[in-house]
Amino acid sequence: MKWKIMRIRERSILVVMIGFILVFSDRCKKETDPVITKEYDLNIDPETQFQIVEGFGASLAYYEGWLTAHPNKKEIYDAIFGELNLEILRVRNAYGYDAGMIDRVSEFVSEAEAVKGKPIKVLSTSWGPPAYLKNNHDRSNGGTLKYSISNSNVQFDYSGFADWWEGALNDYNSHGINPTYIGIQNEPDFSASYESCRFDPFEKITGTDTIAGYDKALEAVYNMVERRTAKPKLLGPESIGIGFNVVENYINALNTSYLYGIAHHLYHGVNKDDPWSSTDIPKVGTFHPEMPHFQTEYSLGGWFSLAGLIYKSLNDEDAVAYLYWELIWDGSGLVSLDNPWDQSRWSNSKGYSKTKDFYVFKQFSAFIHPGWKRIGTSKNNLVASLAFINSANDSASIVLINRSSKDQCSVKISIAGHTIDKASAYRTSKVDDCLNTGILNSPEVVLPTQSIVTLVLSLK
Repeated sequence: MKWKIMRIRERSILVVMIGFILVFSDRCKKETDPVITKEYDLNIDPETQFQIVEGFGASLAYYEGWLTAHPNKKEIYDAIFGELNLEILRVRNAYGYDAGMIDRVSEFVSEAEAVKGKPIKVLSTSWGPPAYLKNNHDRSNGGTLKYSISNSNVQFDYSGFADWWEGALNDYNSHGINPTYIGIQNEPDFSASYESCRFDPFEKITGTDTIAGYDKALEAVYNMVERRTAKPKLLGPESIGIGFNVVENYINALNTSYLYGIAHHLYHGVNKDDPWSSTDIPKVGTFHPEMPHFQTEYSLGGWFSLAGLIYKSLNDEDAVAYLYWELIWDGSGLVSLDNPWDQSRWSNSKGYSKTKDFYVFKQFSAFIHPGWKRIGTSKNNLVASLAFINSANDSASIVLINRSSKDQCSVKISIAGHTIDKASAYRTSKVDDCLNTGILNSPEVVLPTQSIVTLVLSLK
């Protein structure tokens, strides 16, 4: 029996050794395999023009106080408004229940202007009205707009909702803030445990449900805005996603003349791990293409998925703006913040860090500017490309994404009717974080596997 056990052990050791040798030899083979470089020409046509960019942005939500209290906030403001060049700041409308919110927003806006040298666009969105406007008397936990019943008729308090929004706009204006856009309700199709309020596309009154109509709430707010001197642009419906025809259902129920642009999130209708496979993004892009489309909240998926999501939104939907969800957050976001009141637990000496998503987002936001137009590019299955040009036709930015995890790619660029006077390249990959790779000596650039390269061009 002892001999048999030893023979089994010897056989096991032999199998393990053989396995190790095979794995080691395979690894050596992979490490010595030559890198395959695929080549293709990218032709850019400035005469083929698409949407005009309104800007890239992100949300300040729930961690606003961490930033205003942070001892290194000046550095952080420089990073988000300078290095990232954010153009749109999305904030919560907390009028009537968070008295300190307006002062925090005022600081963000003034710091953004100080860094950028110009005002930043503000999108104010209601996560939910105050409790007195909710049927459940709770600004959280779903519910809908409060209502009364008279002679078996249900009357929702749309006028009270519009009055609350008017008070919020007055408060903004008295603090020197004029929101560029407003969204009357964040994710009206979702009942959350946090601040929320359900609005269906139109009123739903059944034996089991009594839900206010987004169409009538929008009309009430629109009529209020039209009486004002400073008129913010209305975006909607800011639905939780784009699947299940939810965007189409909300827009079809309302008067589109009330909206400046169609806005939505991406929590359904996309695969966060494979954004390239989404068919709902191009589908929603063909819906009312005469209206600007805004992606106003999302951040799920890995860093390389983020690049794909931005690409799909700008290319397939013709979106004019892409907003990341958490601009600053505890342990995630574009900038990860450590608790400003407990420096003993900071992860580094600065108390904050730029995440990988920060650098991926920078590949777009730092180099594609408001007022620039997306222009035509030849398509390739391996490398996704986006090109934008300014109104003077003397500056352009090209974003190239090598989707392959095996092959690097060499791309040679030509722009119809133009010569490239100067070109710089910036690269984010597994090992690089928006690395400035310097001036190009020729209109050709090499993309490592799974990388994003942005070319900044001066044109003649």
